[in-house]
Amino acid sequence: MSKKQQAIEFLNRNRHLFQCPVCSNTFLGVQEGSFVCKEGHSFDVAKKGSLHFLLKPSKNDYGKEMLRSRFAIAQDGLFNGILDEIYPFIQHHTGVTLDIGCGEGSHLDYLHGKGLQGTKIGFDISKEAIQLAAAHFTAAFWCVADLAQSPFASHSYDTLLNIFSPSNYDEFSRLLKPGGQVVKVIPGEYHLYELRQALYHGDQEKDAYSNELVFKKFKEHYPDAEIKPVRYTFALNGEQTKHLLEMTPLSWNASQEKIDAVLASGLEEITVDAVILMGNKQE
Repeated sequence: MSKKQQAIEFLNRNRHLFQCPVCSNTFLGVQEGSFVCKEGHSFDVAKKGSLHFLLKPSKNDYGKEMLRSRFAIAQDGLFNGILDEIYPFIQHHTGVTLDIGCGEGSHLDYLHGKGLQGTKIGFDISKEAIQLAAAHFTAAFWCVADLAQSPFASHSYDTLLNIFSPSNYDEFSRLLKPGGQVVKVIPGEYHLYELRQALYHGDQEKDAYSNELVFKKFKEHYPDAEIKPVRYTFALNGEQTKHLLEMTPLSWNASQEKIDAVLASGLEEITVDAVILMGNKQE
């Protein structure tokens, strides 16, 4: 069965998980290769099995090279230590998981490989990211979407993953079933510390990071949140240092001289420092 046919079967079986981003009506199913809502708005299923829900072109900074580098270093295991700590929060879950800002799909695919059960959907605003996910992974249904014009049905999701991605807490509340959970990952103070020091040492605004405001916002919405800090080091070779530079926004405002210096000397290791926050929607 082709990826497109698999996607069509998924959408027909799970149309209740979606709503039309134009009119918020329910979907009837796939007709002649398009996902069609009750009002007749339609969205074509791509050859590789993904779906494009955006109503207008999006502008984002995540180009093909950045995403390929993120994919490569994710496959090498940079984020596995975080995902291994997330898994106990969700390992007994057999419902519906939505990965918000899934990028090229590596996180959700890794959790699937560890044993995550149930229905899995990953979405990102980047078309290039979803094309990569759909090309490499079959663990989930992948779609291009914007949380601000959501194609996801209300009170339909058991787990929302929000890994190094912006939040919309009103939308989280709408999407979650009663008792559903948000698992959010935010950077810690020493996340990518060695690279930050190499690119911005002496710049007080950029060589340090605080997650205090993001953490406080999460606690406002989920005052009983569970908190799990994660910190480890990841050994790098020259190719991985290049991928790291290409995939992180840290390099966007760095001088070319500093970037060239890092590429020339390399980094022996990088610190991964994160905080996992888990909050439940009240019954």
